[in-house]
Amino acid sequence: MDMLARMHTPGADGTGGYKLLEPRQKYNMAFCTEDEIGIAEHFREFVDAELMPYRHDMEGGWHRDPKLAKQTIHRLYAKLHEFGVTKAILPEKHGGPGLSPVVRQMINEELSRADIGLATKVGKLHWAISVMVAAGRDDLLEEFAPGLIGNEAWTACFAITEPAGGANVEDPALTYKTMNTIAREDGDHYVIKGHKLWPGPAGPAENFQSEHLKGHMGYWVCAVTQPGGGEENVGIFHVPADAEGLEFSQPYEKMGFCYSEANTDIWFNDVRIPKRYRIDTKPGQGSQLIKGYVIGLGRLAGAARLTGLSEAVLETCMDWTLNRIIAGTPMRERSLFAARLAEMWRSIEISRQYYLAVTAQVTRPDQYGMPWEAQMKAKFSAARSFAGDTAQMVTNNAMQLMGSAGYAYDSHIEKYMRDYKIVQMWLGGAERDRLDMAQGLYGPFKWAGDV
Repeated sequence: MDMLARMHTPGADGTGGYKLLEPRQKYNMAFCTEDEIGIAEHFREFVDAELMPYRHDMEGGWHRDPKLAKQTIHRLYAKLHEFGVTKAILPEKHGGPGLSPVVRQMINEELSRADIGLATKVGKLHWAISVMVAAGRDDLLEEFAPGLIGNEAWTACFAITEPAGGANVEDPALTYKTMNTIAREDGDHYVIKGHKLWPGPAGPAENFQSEHLKGHMGYWVCAVTQPGGGEENVGIFHVPADAEGLEFSQPYEKMGFCYSEANTDIWFNDVRIPKRYRIDTKPGQGSQLIKGYVIGLGRLAGAARLTGLSEAVLETCMDWTLNRIIAGTPMRERSLFAARLAEMWRSIEISRQYYLAVTAQVTRPDQYGMPWEAQMKAKFSAARSFAGDTAQMVTNNAMQLMGSAGYAYDSHIEKYMRDYKIVQMWLGGAERDRLDMAQGLYGPFKWAGDV
């Protein structure tokens, strides 16, 4: 049993747990119902029992055994599917439970306590479902529903970033003018040509077939229909995982998310898809979906995941400082260290209450605006940026308090530290967050000159 497993044994802290971190205390009933808190409690128990003991195995242990990593990730992902997590937000009319946006973020938070990469892997399916729901594509939801509600687990991927410009897709001032992946109409089909990088999970379809995983549901690809982009010419296209013309690089070797997300380059070499696989159907809708549901709500989900990761780090550090004795007194009961732990909790609590408040506002577009509007995007960005700053502060403080024990692989603090960083950076990163907050506050503004 490794250090984290010992720390998270029920009653390990002598009190049976930390009351302020229990779902009934931390999830504000101003934003959720009694039943929804019950769901969070049930899921938290599942995470602690079924996922926490295998954190190291998800990246193949210290020596990064890819066979162990793949087997573990597929097995745990299948458990999550069996538990109902992958279909959580699928509307009831398509066979899902239709859980609320608040529950979706609770799932993100609780799952990220165990592994933020695994939470992101689940989130790719939620992402795909959310854009199809927002676009009113009941026909596609019916097509994909059997894979979501059946007994076999499937994964999925969003392909956004391109080599030239990186986060330019996230910049509303550029209006997709720098996007070079083109979806050209050809009769009853679109023909897609271009290059995406960093999307995951990506790769040959057979890589996602095992005794635990049925396969890959495909790629939801952001592309333009005309060179030069423009808000009227951008869309989201579904590309089956086994479509002819897909070409992949080898997965990138990364600091974190080592195997939970197989990030590769994807080349679309004149990939043909039926026209009905364009998700957006109305002029300008593609831009709304990308700004509101891909980027905006993606940042909000990131805020919940970062908050969950931070809480797990705090729990681990509190357990360790209980058992670290300094002159006969537990370390955490000495004022210097107690104050540091309190500051860590304070930031986590503020992060949680803010992302919950913004999530609740998403359900009231009549009052607060649609997800693609500047003021909502500012709030999504504020939630992610604050949660990212919190994760950075909490992991650094935990490492400092735990010293060599925190620095050691066995404590898991170093893995949490490696994993949080990409969530702070993706979908435009902390700098883009600040710019979008300013845009919502007093924008819009454009860059000097034109693209």
